[in-house]
Formats: sequence, C-alpha cells, structure tokens
Amino acid sequence: MKMNCLFTITILLILSCAGILKTDSIKDFIPGTYISSWKTEFNESIDTLLIELLVEHGSETYSITRRTHVTYFNDDLKREPAYKIIHWTGNYDPGPKTIFINNNGRMLSFDPVNKLLKMGTTTYRKL
Repeated sequence: MKMNCLFTITILLILSCAGILKTDSIKDFIPGTYISSWKTEFNESIDTLLIELLVEHGSETYSITRRTHVTYFNDDLKREPAYKIIHWTGNYDPGPKTIFINNNGRMLSFDPVNKLLKMGTTTYRKL
C-alpha cells in the first residue's frame, strides 16, 4: 500500500516537473465581466460581456451574455435609449487559446497581461 502511494506521488511529481500538468493561464483568466464603449456622432454605446463556464471541472464550453445599451443624440426622432440582451455559447480551443462562438461564428481572443478581450475589432477590458 505504501509502495503504491509512493509510486503515485513520484509519477505526479515527475509529470508536474515536466510541464505536462500545466494550467492554462488564458483559460483561468476567461470567466468574468468585460466592458467596451464607443461614441459616434449619432449615438453612444456601452457593451458588456459576461462569460461563465457552463459546467465546472474541465469544461471548455462557456455561456456568454452580451448586454448592449445605446443612447441616441442629434436625432430628430427623439428616440429612447435601446437595450439589447443576447445569449451565446462558445467553445474554448486550447490551440489558439480562443473561444469560438457557436451562434454567430465570432472569435474571442484574450490578453490576460493587459486584462483585455478582443472580438473582431472591438476591445473589451475586464472589470
């Protein structure tokens, strides 16, 4: 019994030293809330992404909720602010370390050092 425990601990120690049991820092960074805002001559938009694991413990599928708030100005129609909520699911690809959104084919890439997420040309910062 002691020999089996010693053997198991030795194997785990060798694997961890060899880098086989590394954690993925990008995958650890992904869950959270990201925000982006932009302004044009006609409106101001605030976009929020909430990214959560669908299932814990090793899952690579994420739930993504996008909330958008648009305020219009310089508008003859005097439109009220617009609110929109969209739900997506996405799968993490450990090769390029990105999330592919199943609903629309978009790709999310992450920069944990600068706390940023990119979706196309739009950059979000993590709160």
